[in-house]
Amino acid sequence: MRNTKEKILDTAEKLFAKQGFSATSIRQITKVAGVNLAALHYHFGSKDHVVLEIFVRRLNPLNKARLDRLEEYEQNSNRGDPSLTQVIEAFIGPPLRLGLRSGRGERQFMQLMGRAFTEPGHYWEELIMPQFKELAAVFLPAFRVHVPKLSEEDFFWRVIFMIGTMAHTMSAAPRLNFLSQGKCDVSDPEETIKKMVTFLAGGFHARGDEGV
Repeated sequence: MRNTKEKILDTAEKLFAKQGFSATSIRQITKVAGVNLAALHYHFGSKDHVVLEIFVRRLNPLNKARLDRLEEYEQNSNRGDPSLTQVIEAFIGPPLRLGLRSGRGERQFMQLMGRAFTEPGHYWEELIMPQFKELAAVFLPAFRVHVPKLSEEDFFWRVIFMIGTMAHTMSAAPRLNFLSQGKCDVSDPEETIKKMVTFLAGGFHARGDEGV
């Protein structure tokens, strides 16, 4: 049975994913969760801390899975560094598997991530981005080693294109099915990951302003 704190987090996550951060009030969260306002303030203190704890509880295991996957590739590499395709797979694989295969709660969180990327406000910059600091410190050098001649500007453009491709694919299944007339199906995470890795690796290796 869920405790009060979990009920508040589950309810807030659902409302934020459906309505957005700004459109969801503390009073609405407590009403839908069936708890009083004092309980929310006791456990979290503010709406910002509700948002923060939602992301912490989801992102910590997700980012650990990414780092563990990269470490596994590193340990099995004869050259000491995993290949670019392996680094990409370690980065995009865990969230895609979470968003495309898992239960309703996980898919709901992926929807919430889409909100966080696109909704104006301080939530992304002040609360969510810091949760990726360790991940960035490990993955950015792992990507960079494979494109040493690429300019810094081009490199970071390609990183953000990769993140955008991943985020959009997790929410674009109906569009893909329509455009391909049913030939493409993102419900198979492993096939989706395989095709995305191939596409993104080509993007990283494409000739930049200074050549690669």
